[in-house]
Amino acid sequence: MLPPNRNSSIFLGPLCWAAVIGLLLAFAAKTQAADGFRTLGPGVLTVVPPDRSVDDVSQRFDLHELAQGRGEAWDPDHAPTHETLIGMAQNRQFLRDIWCLEFAYKPPRTIEIEVPGEGFTSRRERVWYLVYRVRNLQPQEAEGQPPQPGSGRRIVFPKDDKGREDLTSPQTEPVNLPVTFEPQFIFETHEALARAEGLLEHRDFLDRLVPSALEPISRREKIPLEQLHDSVSISERPIQAGEERWGVAVWEGVDPRIDFFTIFAYGLTNSLKWRHDAELITDEEHAPKYERRQLECLRLDFYHPGDGIGDSGDEVQLAHAGMFEQLALGSRLLEAASRAELTRAEHIQGVRQLGVQWQDFLEPEEKGEAWQGGAGLAPVELFATTLAKVEDPAERETLVRAFLGEQAIGWMEELVRAVAGPVSPEADARRRAALAEIELTPEEILEAPLVGFATIIRKLEQAPDMPTRQTEAAQFFGSAARRVDDIAHEVAIARTAALLRLLGVDEVALQQVSVRRALEFILPNLTTAANPAEDDPGRVVPRDEAELQLLLRGLFGHEGPELFERAEQATESEDYRWLFRETRRKDIL
Repeated sequence: MLPPNRNSSIFLGPLCWAAVIGLLLAFAAKTQAADGFRTLGPGVLTVVPPDRSVDDVSQRFDLHELAQGRGEAWDPDHAPTHETLIGMAQNRQFLRDIWCLEFAYKPPRTIEIEVPGEGFTSRRERVWYLVYRVRNLQPQEAEGQPPQPGSGRRIVFPKDDKGREDLTSPQTEPVNLPVTFEPQFIFETHEALARAEGLLEHRDFLDRLVPSALEPISRREKIPLEQLHDSVSISERPIQAGEERWGVAVWEGVDPRIDFFTIFAYGLTNSLKWRHDAELITDEEHAPKYERRQLECLRLDFYHPGDGIGDSGDEVQLAHAGMFEQLALGSRLLEAASRAELTRAEHIQGVRQLGVQWQDFLEPEEKGEAWQGGAGLAPVELFATTLAKVEDPAERETLVRAFLGEQAIGWMEELVRAVAGPVSPEADARRRAALAEIELTPEEILEAPLVGFATIIRKLEQAPDMPTRQTEAAQFFGSAARRVDDIAHEVAIARTAALLRLLGVDEVALQQVSVRRALEFILPNLTTAANPAEDDPGRVVPRDEAELQLLLRGLFGHEGPELFERAEQATESEDYRWLFRETRRKDIL
């Protein structure tokens, strides 16, 4: 390792080797994640039967619209309360015919097609597509076998000898229903392709109408062109009972480097959940929130081991829900467990020497709906502010090296030189304009580098999303702005590593397990706490829920609790999942 440069203006440390440790994340995922996936050949047709598990043919709700703005509920003198308008708006029964189509699909693939360009030109573009078949099943009865239900079902009431319906004994029976299939397919990627994006980065793509794609897909999949529908033509007429129809969903603009993605298929069923967030309220000043309707959709998870170079999409493999979250959290754990060996950091000692606790480096719990990915910068601001209180430059160097490792010294110096050192006139004008918004100048930053750096970081933390933050960082730091995310990542890793040590995790053993099993390995330390008794000194008890949530935020950042919950729900035997999903479609429509 190079000796410290004693002419350095801030930390008396060198600009060390570049941060390439993040490549281990992608390597680990590619080398270890393939185990346990089921490979799908290009011609394989996987059939998903209709979902009949949801009992929503009959549902009961309050009619909030009738009560809203009506004032206090009326208590009549000569009539029962349940016969008033408000009384009749409560607990109303809704009977619906429910249908769910059989869905069969070939594995998602990519293909190069000609798409219209500017003017009268065209260009070649690689798109993803999913060929599928939907069938409206009919109820079937075979001698000696139980009857097979079809795609539809409804509530009926048995009649007595006089033809009167018994409303107290509803029964569900299969029924033939014509179905207007109006599909919507959402292609959602999960992984972070850059360090600044955090553990997971969700990107949604809605299927598009690409007429030029139908013919080459039809030829490749050996389906007659006249039988292959896009997402509009397949809905032009209802699908009758016993009829089947072929369709294709196409997505443009998907990053070819992705390894993990999910396809959500809407429109296969009219099953829904319908609820309000508030009780029936009649007060005019406290109008209830609008109702929420959640449509049931089909979730299919896939693993695609490709790098985008000459990729045909033929190596797509089935995964299960929750696996992406397991891999993301496991990668963070393995990275943190091995980081000290690479950076020579002493994370526990570094936290103690700084005079802070690991809880002080937690990211904000909520960063707003627009925020997508990336580590929060509040911990970086705290780190810089704490260092600013140390007068001795040599001691500052020791603190940085212990907490983040040798390379972070060079990163901090690079950032301060970029915002306060000699630059071109154009760059100087740009950074002065940015600094003026926070009432700073390059000369003032030179006098108090760490205080000025903390002020800039506080401004960047207020950015509503990652692209805005990166743009603003470039105005302050120019080409060195990437080091802001590098430092934020190192602080997050240091927090994780310190917590692993405090939880008593065997880090050497942790590094020997696969990415998929890393989370499972630390669960005993994470979910239980020591509570020794006289007759059982090794007794443990479950952790308090609030403490568990705090630990998850410490290990994995502000998105940790949500990712952990989804990872814990993973079921390796499930190749698909029907679910009612808080739709993300509003973000892409």
